[in-house]
Amino acid sequence: MSVIACLDAPVGPGIGQPHDIALVQALLGQICDPAGHAYWAGPVDGLATDELADVISRFQEDFDLLEESLGDIRAMIDPASVTFQCLREAAPPALAGLRAVAGTATLYIPPRGGMRVLCALTAKLRTLGFAGDMALGRNLAVLAERVFDRHRFVVRFPAPQRDRPVPAHPERVRVHLHGLKWMNTDGRLTSSEVAGESIPGPILTLISTEAGRFAELVPEQFEIAGRHELWLRHDGR
Repeated sequence: MSVIACLDAPVGPGIGQPHDIALVQALLGQICDPAGHAYWAGPVDGLATDELADVISRFQEDFDLLEESLGDIRAMIDPASVTFQCLREAAPPALAGLRAVAGTATLYIPPRGGMRVLCALTAKLRTLGFAGDMALGRNLAVLAERVFDRHRFVVRFPAPQRDRPVPAHPERVRVHLHGLKWMNTDGRLTSSEVAGESIPGPILTLISTEAGRFAELVPEQFEIAGRHELWLRHDGR
């Protein structure tokens, strides 16, 4: 899987890739029509329904986007279209930087100041290691940089807590996301900082894929206290 920062292909009646459709649904769900209602009140599920096509058509009419000179097609949104440009410009600042995980309806917004946090994190890992393990610290630092470079996630690794239930194997590191926001299927933005929120599976998969490039780190997912978590097993040497 990869990350899509804008439309990858057209969205319209019965056509569109899940990540593209989800982006359109999310944007329409945050923009109000002349009556003050969100254009899209349905789920952000990446499905190209007739209802979504009708909403796109209504949005085009309300914003006068169907004039012949503009070249836009009714109920269709092309990546290079004026409709998509208008859709992005009309969206609220809260959705700035919205990205999609390719092939899925998972949308997220990278944290502000991510580079500053990443630099502090990796400097500490390289200088102090992780739990005294210098080699592990270096590997985790490189992993954090790879994840940020490709997906703009900021991953950090909390120190083990004795009062917290952990998987049985002692040589594991828990992966935590710093300040990442993502959109639930109901169109609501939530964050990794909100207690009880479970990180979407496609996001964990992206991190697992990057971690899997290290022979010393084996990504494993667990459900702990009703939440999906990603841990990295290592040999402890």
